[in-house]
Amino acid sequence: MDEQQVENELADSEPQSGKGPGKLIALVVIATLIGVWLVPGDDSELTGIGESESTAGVPDMPSLLDLPPTAAGGDPVLPEALEPAPIDTSPGARARALIAQMRSSGDMQLDEVFAAAAEARSNGDLADAYLLYFFAAREGHAESALALGRQADPATHDPSSSVFEAADLIQAHKWYQIAAQNGADQAPAYLSDLRARVEQLAAGGDPRAQRIALLWQ
Repeated sequence: MDEQQVENELADSEPQSGKGPGKLIALVVIATLIGVWLVPGDDSELTGIGESESTAGVPDMPSLLDLPPTAAGGDPVLPEALEPAPIDTSPGARARALIAQMRSSGDMQLDEVFAAAAEARSNGDLADAYLLYFFAAREGHAESALALGRQADPATHDPSSSVFEAADLIQAHKWYQIAAQNGADQAPAYLSDLRARVEQLAAGGDPRAQRIALLWQ
């Protein structure tokens, strides 16, 4: 109750005239009103007690700020750190993943890599096939090096399934040599046949074959 209200009530309760019991009653009423007005409210304390008793044993509810935001369809929008990583679908992605797995584990299963390369080639995934053949061959896998040599060799090059877009005498010679060094039984024969064909072309005046023959001497 504010001061103005007290004053109004005092004015309303003030007797108009005369003395006696009416005046005494009016004084009692005024004293009571002043006492009520002067006593400070204790609503906060009472409220606190009521809340503590009514919420005892009830677990805290999460704040709306703690909940993840939702998309238009109602699904929660995950924080960036929890979003699934995008899938790499670029050419050679599967080969790179397998090679990375082999390197991280330190277990170089080159026969497995060679088989994966052959499967990728048969499926038309030539970028994957080339990376897998190349990796295994550089790691000393003779059959992989031989496969690269055969796919580059003009005598056996197949544009529809070769990892090389065009036949390449130099690439064929290089990979036949690597295959032979790593013990591929057929590599020496393929290498000898390739040299004979290049020398024949060089003798016939082919300028490129002549340059290659000079490099191989």
